[in-house]
Amino acid sequence: MSKSVGSSGFLSVLVLGSGNVLGTIISAIALILFSRFMGPTEFGLFSAAFASMQIIVRLSDLGTNMASERAIARVHGKDDQLADRLMRTALWFKLFCFTIVAIIAFLLAPWISHSLLHLDDLGLIHLAMFTAIGTVFFEYSTVVFQSTHHFALVARITIAQAIGKLGFGLILIWQGMLHSVSGLLVYGLLPGIGALLGWTKNPLSSFSLPQTWKKDLGVILSVAKWTGLAAIAATLADNIDTLLVQSFMSSYDTGIWSGAVRIATFASVLGWSVGSVLNVRVAKYSNLEHLSVYLQKAWKISLGIFLFILVGVPLSSLAISLTIGSAYASATLPLQILLISTALTGAATPYVALFYLFDRPEYYAIAGIIQTIILVFGDLIFIPQHGLIGAAWVRVVVRLFVLIFTLLYARSSYVRHHRSHDRQK
Repeated sequence: MSKSVGSSGFLSVLVLGSGNVLGTIISAIALILFSRFMGPTEFGLFSAAFASMQIIVRLSDLGTNMASERAIARVHGKDDQLADRLMRTALWFKLFCFTIVAIIAFLLAPWISHSLLHLDDLGLIHLAMFTAIGTVFFEYSTVVFQSTHHFALVARITIAQAIGKLGFGLILIWQGMLHSVSGLLVYGLLPGIGALLGWTKNPLSSFSLPQTWKKDLGVILSVAKWTGLAAIAATLADNIDTLLVQSFMSSYDTGIWSGAVRIATFASVLGWSVGSVLNVRVAKYSNLEHLSVYLQKAWKISLGIFLFILVGVPLSSLAISLTIGSAYASATLPLQILLISTALTGAATPYVALFYLFDRPEYYAIAGIIQTIILVFGDLIFIPQHGLIGAAWVRVVVRLFVLIFTLLYARSSYVRHHRSHDRQK
């Protein structure tokens, strides 16, 4: 029986991991094509609006995605009525948060567009706000399907929305209609449309708010206090430098920067893929012997990821030429520096996996806050002085600090875990 459960669990992880990796790769290819055919200036406008959209999505979440998934998964199959109430409560809470965030963003849009980002077209920021609902719905759908063990369905909608982005992007390129507005529509709406494919059979008993919503919401928010900080900080860290480049420089420079970031993000798929496997394996370690063996291998995995990504640094110019095009040639040096940052992020992966075993959810929040603070203050100082090169080196410093923090926190958590294990004996 246990062997059957183990095989089923491994297959679920394989299906979900493969779907996520494939969807990420297809979406990255679509963005690379967008950057190549839009050109730096238009792609800069798109990137600034897209970064704003991502921040709106995360503020609408407040960490409830991870918290809801955990809460629903724990009772699914044991108390399906509670699981259903949690899913409906999470839906209404996300809609409430999105509405509040959208209203505030709408009121601040003139200042964000004209004073902060120096964009002439206010409509682009408005479009980013309202199309964010597509990603909000997609993320809610993945929470519902993953927590109820419909992993193949999650893989299907993830790949479907990615193929949709690429397909509609190619049609727009063919028709000569690809620009910042049309690109934003594709990237804002396709996730929601892709998610609809999974709702052919409604997993909820109804769409009404449960009478016990206060109690149910408390279950979700008790976990979200850490996941919320982590999610918001991580999103700010991934997008704030794009907005600050747009603020201090020009749409052309933002396009150059975003093109380099897209290639560096594509290179990070290696570390992300390895992490998705290690997270599941480490979480199942039940004794210190297994953990000790893993730690003996972790530094080798870490060094291997770091060196493998670092090999791509001398190939940056070729990568730019073959992907986003020669119009982005000035992105070569920023990309080389960003690949060092990506390599450092990958090097931390084997040690981040330890926190799937240790009960230290605060790690993600603290790490997110550290990188956000360093990134914001570093960019405010170095972008005006050194432009894109300054922004790229700030990312390296951020990843280095996070790597050091991860190693130190993993060590202290291991000691704490070791003592707890000894007491149980």
